Amino acid sequence: MPFAIDLALFVLWIVWIMLIARIVLSFVLSFAHDWRPAGVPALLVESVYTVTDPLIKPLRRVIPPISIGAIRLDVAFLIVFIAVMALQQLLTALKTQIG
Repeated sequence: MPFAIDLALFVLWIVWIMLIARIVLSFVLSFAHDWRPAGVPALLVESVYTVTDPLIKPLRRVIPPISIGAIRLDVAFLIVFIAVMALQQLLTALKTQIG
């Protein structure tokens, strides 16, 4: 059982890192509109979106981004980010109790 929890924590850690990378990419793309990655950076960008899109897109269909003036706040992303962190905390507590 501890191995399964460790594996789940590792997967959640990878997803968390990919979500952080997605935040960075969204800022880069919002400030540098003409930036188009090529080669290895394109592969990294594609892998970030491949991992995170299946988590975020279903929620976006239900919860659209909120417009605050000229800014659009992606609530679906925030929910996924908080859910991943909550699952990490829950699994860490479970691992501590199991021993």
